[in-house]
Amino acid sequence: MKKMFVIQKKNIVVGLLVLLLIVTGYLNFIFNQNATPAVNPKDPVSSSDKNDKNADETAPGGKITVSDVDDTEEPGNQDQIQESGEASVSSLSTFFRDYRFEREQERSKEVMHINSIVDNPNSDGDMIKEAQAQLLELTTNMEAELVIENLIKAKGVRDAIVIIHRDNVNVIVDKTELVPEEVAMILDIVKRETDKDTKNIKIIPKI
Repeated sequence: MKKMFVIQKKNIVVGLLVLLLIVTGYLNFIFNQNATPAVNPKDPVSSSDKNDKNADETAPGGKITVSDVDDTEEPGNQDQIQESGEASVSSLSTFFRDYRFEREQERSKEVMHINSIVDNPNSDGDMIKEAQAQLLELTTNMEAELVIENLIKAKGVRDAIVIIHRDNVNVIVDKTELVPEEVAMILDIVKRETDKDTKNIKIIPKI
């Protein structure tokens, strides 16, 4: 008896599911009929003819001609020019960023080497004194390089890298060419911050 009740219950559930599918299909059919736009078979003008007619009416001289299209600028060319300029700027920015990173890495190695000499108990007094002098010169140059770079950028140059080594100073600027006024400005900054002679200062535009 219990088994028969379970079977009947399953049959009822199946019947309800079938009924629900039938109702859903019917509602879907009705919805599709209402959503389909009505077409009047007596209308002699097709949709393509209407579009052609509207195009003729909107333009005073008729449809758009090939010459009208040729007179307009192609946006693709402008995008290519813009992308080329952005890539060039990005390449320069990458150069200055990578150079600074490599310079910092090399300076860190130099400082570690000098400190190893100073901290080595086997180093004599002269070696320690010389190492300390090298460390002082290195830190002084690093500070001067940073100051000069910031001063040059403050004058309107996009970026600059300064390398001070002994008596020579190299300045790499983010410009393809420099006018005489810019060269004089950079020389004045470098001479004021390092006391180097003009003949020992080299300014290099980044091409």
